[in-house]
Amino acid sequence: MKDIFKDLVGIEGVHGALVLDPAGGLIAKRFSDQYQKDASAIEAFQWGPFVSELGELTEADFVFDQGRIYLRKLQNGFFLVIMDDIAPIAMVRLNCEILMPELDSMKNFGSRIGRIFKKKFF
Repeated sequence: MKDIFKDLVGIEGVHGALVLDPAGGLIAKRFSDQYQKDASAIEAFQWGPFVSELGELTEADFVFDQGRIYLRKLQNGFFLVIMDDIAPIAMVRLNCEILMPELDSMKNFGSRIGRIFKKKFF
């Protein structure tokens, strides 16, 4: 799979991007080179309770003392961008808007494969 997050993670202040399924499982991830040391803690985090509280939220920008998380709802899951306070949110939103169709098709890929096998073999 080509690196679809390359431009997004290349923005100054963006540390990484995550794609979560509706249950909070990690589907895809990409972190900047400077943030690789902390990537394992983010991957190990239990995203299930966080995702279950989001409900029908479509877009949010969570601001913390030491950074921000920008969230977008996908057709089946969520897309999170982890960034510093200095990250230009307009650039992040624009990149996310460009990525949305590709992320939604990535989520549906597994279900299409399942339907093909179901029709052909079962």
